[in-house]
Amino acid sequence: MFVDVTCSYVPVEIIHAAGFTPRRLLPPTAKETGLLPPNYCSYARACAATDDGVPVIFTTCCDALRRCNDVRKARGDRVFILDLPRQAKDTSVRYYRGELRKMAQWLQEISGRPVPDETLQNSFQVYQQLRAKLKQFESTAGINEKFYDLLFAVIAESPEDIFSFFKTTAVKPAGNETGQKRRSVLLAGTILPDPGILALLAENDAAVKAADFCLGERFFYLEPGFSAPDDIWLTLAKAYLGKPPCPRMAGKSSRAFYIQNILNRLMPDGVIFYGLKFCDHGLYEVPLWRLLCSQREIPFLHLEGEYLNGIPAQLRTRLQAFLETI
Repeated sequence: MFVDVTCSYVPVEIIHAAGFTPRRLLPPTAKETGLLPPNYCSYARACAATDDGVPVIFTTCCDALRRCNDVRKARGDRVFILDLPRQAKDTSVRYYRGELRKMAQWLQEISGRPVPDETLQNSFQVYQQLRAKLKQFESTAGINEKFYDLLFAVIAESPEDIFSFFKTTAVKPAGNETGQKRRSVLLAGTILPDPGILALLAENDAAVKAADFCLGERFFYLEPGFSAPDDIWLTLAKAYLGKPPCPRMAGKSSRAFYIQNILNRLMPDGVIFYGLKFCDHGLYEVPLWRLLCSQREIPFLHLEGEYLNGIPAQLRTRLQAFLETI
């Protein structure tokens, strides 16, 4: 049985330890239902329209998803909202530990199955191995459509199926079949508009050096040999709050430091930022990216669209024109 999540800060290990398969909620469309206003985040509208009986865990990451939780709860759906701290201080970590315990209790009420520490330790190690394989694939093959196939598998399939997927998926080093120097691009934003954008970039001799979206690319990874201490709940709370920060986390300093490190390490030929319309976090992130890119004389392109709207002709034209300038 699936349990859907709407934020990469929700520990999938707890869901797995409770006997469920964690799955990122990615509805196929943002169809209009009247449940939320049309001038609202299209991802939230899509989540509100979903009615498949699968339990959902929301977080307090943004007002749009809070309202989506309210709508789903009023409709009688099985939903839980996880209060997500905006800081990674010790007090915040301890508070988040308590919230994770509440989430586990909610899962137990659905399944009748508790989440003992030993089972959670095992799930922790399973997802550590999955992240290690995903990290290895990214460093070898780069960011491409196959990478997103694997990422979507990690956030939508059972770990057993994912391990089989890794075994049957050949990891080929990133190469350049044309023999020409490919322009390097950094993709960032809220949610990837469509995996087809990766093929479009490749067609125009552009290689994606890194991706920074909210689908799970900013996962935490602990080095091999790491042994979780006795309090696995505190370990999870600290690891998730301490992972590469999203735009929602408090203060721009940590987020700016993270972006600066990416730009300084990769020095891409250009940066493409794709944000959803009416996404507050995405909109106030744009000036920061624009400033940091300007300081390094890196061309910056800001695109805005709807959730899963594909690649319209206008967006395709703007991408191609931008690539011709770098």
